[in-house]
Amino acid sequence: MNATATVVEVQELTKEDQCNSLINSASTWAAAATLIPVNGVDMAALAAVEANLIINISAVYGEKLPKYAVSGVISTLLGTLVPMYGAKLTIPFLLKWIPFGNFVGAATMAGFGAAATYAIGKVFVNHYENGGTFGSFNASTASTQLKSDFATKINS
Repeated sequence: MNATATVVEVQELTKEDQCNSLINSASTWAAAATLIPVNGVDMAALAAVEANLIINISAVYGEKLPKYAVSGVISTLLGTLVPMYGAKLTIPFLLKWIPFGNFVGAATMAGFGAAATYAIGKVFVNHYENGGTFGSFNASTASTQLKSDFATKINS
């Protein structure tokens, strides 16, 4: 028997491809996190998913961050998006206080969570791709891109 070796070329994923995979996974987890039927716990879970996303994206670009380092950034970025989408979030948020009301607003909250996570991920990838570091990240400067990426995702 003549055995021949087949050479399989393995294409290495770019950093951006790796991050897109992380963003897609985190967006799914973010949508799931917003389905937690307890006010406050859902947003804490969403923030945890987004913090892990930033930590993972940062790792792809060679930075190791502790979770506590990203919590303020997450709060600021989510605070940028809430006024933009706030009216659509008020009713689902209030419905969670009513028994079984949480089911009514689930789709809206899941859409917000997924879109916010997508936008935050894209902002960080863009920042790192342009030579930035976590230490040089400025949420105020990134807010325009954040709002644009969020609007694109929420409307798709």
